[in-house]
Amino acid sequence: MSTITMAIPSETTEGLSSKRSDHFGHCPVFTLVEIKNNQVTGVRSVENIAHDASGCMKPVAMLAENGVSAIIVTGMGRGPFQKMAKHGITAYFADPLKYPDAQSTVNEFINGSLPAFADTQLCTGSGNCHH
Repeated sequence: MSTITMAIPSETTEGLSSKRSDHFGHCPVFTLVEIKNNQVTGVRSVENIAHDASGCMKPVAMLAENGVSAIIVTGMGRGPFQKMAKHGITAYFADPLKYPDAQSTVNEFINGSLPAFADTQLCTGSGNCHH
């Protein structure tokens, strides 16, 4: 089985103890988790790229450069969602109230309990998000 590198938008650099961030484009860091055979084989934190005029596209490219193939989010816009798909990054949804930290999110991912992120969950801008 191949290794999956998952990104979890996070507020802190505390590894699996990191509190999740609600929106990937504005998170301070990403907790990157490597999983092989349903076991965590590595964890590291990567600072997010500044959210400037190009919006969330720079973080998407940075995640792709880091070999990310899955991201667990609460919210994101249509542009980044589509760009992730082009980079082969599958987005999954995890309710932040049920899964407030990276560890609980990883556990549910390994259990296969997280749904794919749906078009109906996309943010439409101007603060109009489902999170």
